[in-house]
Amino acid sequence: MQLRIACYKVGRLRSPLKKGNQPAILNFMGLMGRLLCFPRLMKTKRKPLKTIIAETLKNSLVILVLLSLTACSFFKKKQGADKDAIARVNDDYLYASDIQGLTKGLKGKDSIGVLKSYADNWVRKKLLLQKAEENIPADDLGITKKVEEYRASLLLYEYEKALINKKLDTAVTQKESDAWYEKLKSDFPLEKDVYLLFFIKLKKDAHDIDNVRKWVNKQDDEETARKLNGYCREFATSQVLNQGIWYDKDNVIKNFPLTEYDIAALNSSKVFKEFKTENGNWFIKIGDVMKKDQPAPVEFIHDQIVKAIIEKRRLQLIEKIYDRIYLDGIKSKSFEILVK
Repeated sequence: MQLRIACYKVGRLRSPLKKGNQPAILNFMGLMGRLLCFPRLMKTKRKPLKTIIAETLKNSLVILVLLSLTACSFFKKKQGADKDAIARVNDDYLYASDIQGLTKGLKGKDSIGVLKSYADNWVRKKLLLQKAEENIPADDLGITKKVEEYRASLLLYEYEKALINKKLDTAVTQKESDAWYEKLKSDFPLEKDVYLLFFIKLKKDAHDIDNVRKWVNKQDDEETARKLNGYCREFATSQVLNQGIWYDKDNVIKNFPLTEYDIAALNSSKVFKEFKTENGNWFIKIGDVMKKDQPAPVEFIHDQIVKAIIEKRRLQLIEKIYDRIYLDGIKSKSFEILVK
């Protein structure tokens, strides 16, 4: 009878807190008290009440210590996991360590503002993604297969990029460029008229300009050309005297002190003419003109030609490497085609 009362008392342990606010550990102790005492009811006939209570409290103390250690470990782990978190959507966390480079160079409010903005966008995206997953099962739209295909494409892209960076020759000679131009010039018709300009722009404080007026249209003479070049090295801010540069009409008007009337006059004369501005004098000549729909001059499309040559090399390099991988697969018998 005493044993039953002891077990009943241990099993009925209660907290002074109101129902619903009791710590779960006290309720658990009460349950364990009843469980621990039950075997003794079955096996022990007449143990002293003090012994029963001592044993029960001893066992309860061991359980309490174990539970405390487990709880501490759990909460410590939880706090450690969430210490770096800056946002959460259900069980998904965004950690500051995931976006370390985002606030590089920023301090104080600027840094916090960037983090908040990024976190808000992350939360919105996560919520939308979770809603999509709830309403559209992945297999219904073949999403799993699409993800696999995208992953394969991404791997191939990165592999090709690494190969290109390592092995692709990007140097293009003038001979190669000219050869390509002759083959493809009909594929590059001009969209508007272009003009071949030669020019000298003098400094504002340049002197002896009369010498330039005498020399500029007599460059066929070697001595005169030498004098003009020497003068330009000292008193010109820019100059193009040998090969000329092609410009369309819009860029001629934008970059030079010329009107459409001036362009027409220069195109007719094919000689240098002087144009005075508050920032210094210009000497300008139009050496040639090519009309709309004519093949563009090689200098005008040089960059496009170089890109086309490099792109062809890239495709050839990738095809060559893939063919080699395929042949290696045949030799090693690492694949077979089962369609007969």
